[in-house]
Order: sequence, then structure tokens, then C-alpha cells
Amino acid sequence: MKTVNFQLDGMNSLEITQIEENLFEVRVALDGKISMNYMNREQLKQIGSTYYIENSQICIDNLLKN
Repeated sequence: MKTVNFQLDGMNSLEITQIEENLFEVRVALDGKISMNYMNREQLKQIGSTYYIENSQICIDNLLKN
């Protein structure tokens, strides 16, 4: 099981955990509220291949490589 966690600022974070080959748990914490979704590989790609958070670049395509 692979997990990638990005601490944004304060209590805000993005966490992606690979549960199975094609199943991911995506947790987003913003302003103390947590949203959790289960997505397959294609759904995760559809939310955007690259995120820009402050000065950091998070490339989802790189996270999905086995």
C-alpha cells in the first residue's frame, strides 16, 4: 500500500493512498473538514493531472506510476 501525503498549510492536507492496483482513497482536509473518496485510476486522473499549491507542483501522473 502506497501513501502520499502533502501538508499544505496549517491543518490543510491532501492524502492519496493506493489500496489495490486500481483503487485509491483520496482524503482532502481543508479548514478542519475532511472529505474522503474512493476512486479508480481513471477517476483520479480526471480530477487533474497536475495540482499547483503555493509554490509546489504535485503531479498526479507521477503518483500513479507503479
